[in-house]
Order: sequence, then C-alpha cells, then structure tokens
Amino acid sequence: MIDLGDINWLDYLQTNSFSIPFLAEENKSVIPNLYAKSAILYDINKNNIIYAHQEDKQLPIASLTKLMTALVILEENNPYEVFKVPVDTSEILGSKMNLNSNDQITVYELLHGLLIASGNDAAFTLAKGNAKSTSKFVEKMNKKAKRLGLENTRFSNPAGFDSKNNYSTAQDLLIVAKELLQYPLIHQITSKETHTSQNYRKNRKYQLTNTNQELNNFLNIKGLKTGKTPAAQECFIGVTNSENPKISIILGSKNRFLDTKSLIYLFN
Repeated sequence: MIDLGDINWLDYLQTNSFSIPFLAEENKSVIPNLYAKSAILYDINKNNIIYAHQEDKQLPIASLTKLMTALVILEENNPYEVFKVPVDTSEILGSKMNLNSNDQITVYELLHGLLIASGNDAAFTLAKGNAKSTSKFVEKMNKKAKRLGLENTRFSNPAGFDSKNNYSTAQDLLIVAKELLQYPLIHQITSKETHTSQNYRKNRKYQLTNTNQELNNFLNIKGLKTGKTPAAQECFIGVTNSENPKISIILGSKNRFLDTKSLIYLFN
C-alpha cells in the first residue's frame, strides 16, 4: 500500500490541473443502490471519475465546508501560530472541541479540532484569528472558491451551518479535496482516530474523537471529512489508502457510510 502523505501532490496537480475528467464509459450503465442525492468516486492514479450521480447538483454540504476553512488557513497561516479563542465561542451550537473563551491555542491544534471532532468553535476561532472577523474570512473562502473555478459553490460561514448561501456540489468538492491533498498534514490529522490537543500554556487538554466511523475499516479509508445537518442530511468525503487510492464524495444521504462502502466496494 502507498502512503498518500508521501505523494508529491503539487506535481500531480500541476500535471493534471483542476479539470474534472469525464465518467469512464464502461461504468455509465452501472447504477449503485445509494441513498445519496449526489455522489462521485474518483481514481487518484488514473485521474478518472469512475462513477458520478448528479455531481453538479447544488446542495448544502454541512461540515464539508470546513475543508475550505482548512485550505485558507493552510495557505495563509503557520501551523504553530497562536490564536486567541473568541469570547462568544461558548455560544456556538453543534459539534465542538470545547474551547475555553480567551484561551490561546495553536493553529495546528485547532486544525485537529476542526477536522477530527468537526469543532464549530475551532472553525470560528480559526476564521477570526486569520481575518479578525468571520465575514472577512468568509470573503476569503469565496475568493478561493472562485480562483479554483468552483462555479456552483458559495460559503456563508466557516463551519457549515445550514444557509441558502452555503452550498456546493460533489464535482466542486472533488476539486477542493484534491487541493487539500497537497498537504501531508491533512493526511496526518484526518487519519487519527483520537487526538489530545493542548492549549498554548499546556494547562488544558481537549480530547478529540474522529467523527469518521469508517476510519481504518476493511477498505482502508483514512479520511477526509464528515458532515451532517438537517438540511444537508449526511455527507462524507472518504480517501482510501491502497494501491489504487480513491476519493469518494457522498452528499444528501440517509446513510453516508454505507453509501461510501457500497461505492468503493462496487468499483474496487
């Protein structure tokens, strides 16, 4: 098996750009039994979409939004830069890494909270630490989306809360995933089942458990991100670590993990 963290993704992406290839002709008649409203399975080595269903359908994406948050942070901030947790962090709803207001914590640890525990408090701390305000950070997210050519994507917050102005498509998210895979740190973080974060002064710990229930299953899924809200339903981007690594994207599902396993197993 190959280690995805050792792939020179920068050379790969420069060679293949961000264009989305057509669905392989031999798979057009294959229709998996999926719950998902939209899905893609992509072969990394062949730069080929193996399967696609309503891949350009605009849908809410829940915490898959956090992948763009992470991407902006990785491009603009040092992992060991220290951010101050906003005072209003305790009022943020949904999944958290349970940060303390006014605490100080590194970007490195916040990325763990963002991607392992899907912490909404980590998302807003990163946004304000980077851009001083959430709205300015969201502007950066949308500018990055435009630079990547994401024609059916828009962000309204860094965490993925349901909003008519926070949506994407499986096709656009494939581009985001490929962009993120340039960073070995992403593989390191998203492949961890658990992690203990510490604040900058090392006087408080945060116990994190990965929301990816399929991590290290029989298909050797190592990442990438889960998402779930009432509007988005269940979402998941999986990355397999194998001789033929793949990226699977599931949106609007009633059972994201079953859909992922069905898709990967069918075309394995």
